[in-house]
This record gives sequence, structure tokens and C-alpha cells, in this order.
Amino acid sequence: MDMQLKLDGTLWHVETGRFPDGAVWAKVKGDLPSSASLMQIRATAMKNMDDFMLLAQLVEAVRHGCDVRFSHLELPWLPYARQDRHMQPGDSFALKVFASLLNTLAFDKVWVLDPHSEAAAAAIDNLVAIPQERCLLQSETLSAALRAGELLLAAPDAGALKKIYAVTRAVGATTFATLTKQRDAATGALTGFRLVDGDVEGKAVLIVDDLCDAGGTFIGSAQGLRDAGARSVSLYVTHGLFSKGVDNLLEQGIDRIYTTSSLARADIATDKVEVIDIEKIYRA
Repeated sequence: MDMQLKLDGTLWHVETGRFPDGAVWAKVKGDLPSSASLMQIRATAMKNMDDFMLLAQLVEAVRHGCDVRFSHLELPWLPYARQDRHMQPGDSFALKVFASLLNTLAFDKVWVLDPHSEAAAAAIDNLVAIPQERCLLQSETLSAALRAGELLLAAPDAGALKKIYAVTRAVGATTFATLTKQRDAATGALTGFRLVDGDVEGKAVLIVDDLCDAGGTFIGSAQGLRDAGARSVSLYVTHGLFSKGVDNLLEQGIDRIYTTSSLARADIATDKVEVIDIEKIYRA
């Protein structure tokens, strides 16, 4: 995780490390001011509870030495958002557990990019969701192509429909394509990818979603689109985990990938992969 601290707009250096017993530590370098109107912390690519402890320690360290009036957290990727309900007997509502801990830090605003789960707004105090269309349109390439009608938007499944309606309106498009799939609840295996709405014959298609992990949904969707006559298939995801790497997608039907630096490293960028800087999104 990368942490950035600003007090009234001034950037402060933060050091982190780990003790021999495995416990993590965080420290602000320099003499803190006696007071500040606004503390801003950005915690990029938070993935586990060690990362949360670093954030909590940073907040405590600043508030211990500085009288802070308002506190804002920029949390591009929301951890545990995929575990947003009890799926099977015996499992946990992990997002609720994480949110209860985050809420103890008493941020006045928590800015999250394109939250994976709608449950986040109810679970996290003072959450401000930056919508998918605002993130996507910070790519000059995508913005220009979509506004010119050079790309047809596609939702990979029913879960992506609500967000793709908003993207469609934002770019002035009138149509989009919709796919469907089946997922085995016990094994997670995906089958049955097919186009259920929209004409993709001879068109360049952009699949839009919030998260890519291994990429099975998008590989299957790309095949379904090509079977329906799509000329090319590109992918936009706000949060690119890419647990099997971007080449796994590029070698199996995806022509170009667009994502943000909420999770993806800037160094994965190539002529076929664009990484949108989250700084640009937060300042848009």
C-alpha cells in the first residue's frame, strides 16, 4: 500500500516498516503543526489488515500531535467489497466488519472510486462514491472514441447494467450491448457466455466493468462478442487486480485494456494497456 499525507495542502513524508515480530509501524517525519484545518490521506491499493493498521496508526500519530478540524480519506480501492453479504452458511459479511473498523477513524469524508458493492454506502460513514463514468472519462483516448461513436459499450453481465447506463448517458451514446453468463455458486466456474442484447456486427466493442481479477468473465465475454461478429474487443475496468497478468487477457481475445492506478501498477502500461492516474480522477 502507498500512503500520502497532506495537511492543509502540504505534503508530509510518511515512513512505514515492520517489527521483528511482524507488527507494522507508521511514522510522520518532521515536526507537525499545532493545528490544521484539513488532513487528507490517500491510501492506495489497501488489501489487508496490515495496511489498515498502517492507516490507523498514521491517523493516530497526526491527531496526537496536531489539532485537526476535518479529516478526509481517499481510498481508491475499497477492500473486502466483494464480500458484501453472507453468501453461504458459516461465512462472514467481511465488508461490514471492515467498515466497522474504518468508521472508528471518524473521517468526515471517505472518497472511493467506483465501489464494487452498493452496500458500501450503507456500511461506511460519510462515503463519497466517485462514479465509474468519471473514472473512465479521464482517459483521453476512451473519452474521444466514445464521444465520436467509435466504440460500442458492452455490459458483461446484469450486475454491470446500472453503471453502464450512466456511462452511456455521460458520453452521449444511445445504445449498448449486454451479455449474460452462468456461474456455479459452489465452484465459481463460468459458462454460457452469450450476447443477449445489442448489435455488435462489425463493430469495435468496449466491455466496461468495475473489477478484473483473473479475467475469466472478460475472456468469455470477448469470445461471445466475437462469435456475434464484433470486429474488436477492448476492456475498461476501474480496478485492475489482474491476478493472472494482463497478457492472460491480451492473448485470449482482448485487444486493448484500460484501467486506473487504484490497484494496477503504472509500469504495466504498454501500447495495448493504458493506466489512468488516480490523481487525475480525484482532481477532475
